[in-house]
Amino acid sequence: MIDSTGTARPARARDSAPVVPGRRLRALIIDDDREVLAFAAEALHSFAPGFDVATARDPEQAAAWLDAFHPDLLVTELKFAGHEGGLAGRLRADPRTRHCRVLITSTLPPGDPRVEDARLEADAVLVKPIGLPFLLQTIRRVMNESGSQ
Repeated sequence: MIDSTGTARPARARDSAPVVPGRRLRALIIDDDREVLAFAAEALHSFAPGFDVATARDPEQAAAWLDAFHPDLLVTELKFAGHEGGLAGRLRADPRTRHCRVLITSTLPPGDPRVEDARLEADAVLVKPIGLPFLLQTIRRVMNESGSQ
């Protein structure tokens, strides 16, 4: 796996995403910034039309989506007020999301220890601001690594 800084990272072992013939891929975007949610959702709707997209403003709202939506891809902010760190690890431990590809976004600088820790738990970590071409390229790569597309 190659992260947003171009650094090669070992891929983590995990369950494979279940491939359901004829079912569109599903992405759940979790971010407390409404503009980021709108940008990412529009990007997937417009430029990766194979995705159904749901959005959540915090981990609690995201949890409410999990049973009904069954995402294949989770795009989540690294930090949320009251939820410092470890979200990717919690998502990996949850049976409802264990199979998901996880893309983490962050406003923290690339060398921050929290960003480096997130790289160990996620399929990709992108430091904001994120350009549309790079976001879409990363999503395609991450999904192709799982054999989901």
